[in-house]
Amino acid sequence: MRVPRSRRRGRWLRAWLAATAVAAVALPLAGSAVPASPGRTGGVGADDRRVLGLAEQLLTRECMRRAGFELWVVPPAPADQLRSFPYVVDDVAWARAHGFGTDLVAATDERRRADPNQRYFAALPAERRVAALAALNGARPEGLEARVPSGGVVRRSADGCTSEAQRQLYGDLPAWYRTSKVVANLSYLRQRRVLADPAWTAALRSWSRCVRQQGYPVDTPDQLREAVVTRGRAAEVAAAVTEARCAAGGLAATARELDARHRADLTAAYRREVATRERLEQAAVPRARAVVAAESARR
Repeated sequence: MRVPRSRRRGRWLRAWLAATAVAAVALPLAGSAVPASPGRTGGVGADDRRVLGLAEQLLTRECMRRAGFELWVVPPAPADQLRSFPYVVDDVAWARAHGFGTDLVAATDERRRADPNQRYFAALPAERRVAALAALNGARPEGLEARVPSGGVVRRSADGCTSEAQRQLYGDLPAWYRTSKVVANLSYLRQRRVLADPAWTAALRSWSRCVRQQGYPVDTPDQLREAVVTRGRAAEVAAAVTEARCAAGGLAATARELDARHRADLTAAYRREVATRERLEQAAVPRARAVVAAESARR
C-alpha cells in the first residue's frame, strides 16, 4: 500500500531524529582525559543541535553532488557508543555492560569501516579522490582561523562544500569557525583544570584507598585501566565496576562539582565567543529546519 507523502515525510524525519539522539563524535576509552562535547551553552538545545547537524549534512551532500561526487547522510552512533567519562567511570550499570568501553571502541571502528562515505572515497581512483577531498574540504587550509584557549592556531579552508554548507546555515562563516573551535576547546581546557585541582587530588586519595582494598594497587583511574587492559573482558568489567563503586565515595561528586566550577569560570572568561556561537546557532535553527523540511517533502 502506498503511504501518503505527508506520512512518509513525518516517518523519515522522526526516524532520523531518533537515530541522532546525540552528536556524532569519536569515542575515546572511557575515563581518558580528552576533549568532550561542550554541551548546551544557552538557548539552543539538543533537538535543535540534531536538526543543525542533519541540515549541514544535507547541504554538504547537495554541494558535493553539484561538484560531481556522492555523499551519504549517516546517522551518528547509538548513545552508548558516544558516552565517555573524562574523569572516572561513575555509572555501575554502564561499567557492567561495557567495562571501560573497549567494546564500544571496537563498535565505533566497525561503524567507521562500514561508513558508505569512507568506502566511496577509498574506492575512487587517486586523482578523483584528491578532487573529491578538495571539493569537500577546499584545496588548502586557508581562509578560516581560530586561536584556541589551550594554545595554538587551527585553520581550515573557507572553500569547499563543508564551508559552503556552514556558510548557508550560520551566515558569518569566519565568526562561526572561530567561536565554535574556541568553545569546543574549552572542554579540553576544563578537564585539564579539573585534573590539576587540589580538590581532585584529595578526593583521588580516598578513591585509591578504596580500589586498593579491592585488590587493585593503583593511584589513578588511568593506572587501573593500564593494569587490566591485557587481562581480558571479565577482568576489564570487574575493574570498571570497582572503579565506579569507589567513585561513589566522593570522587564522582568532586568531579561534577569541579567540572561545573571550571566550566563557569571558562564560560565567563570567553563569554564573547560563547555568546557569539550561541547567537549564530540560534539564527541558524530556522534555516536548518527549512532545509530538513524541504528534504523530507521530497522523500
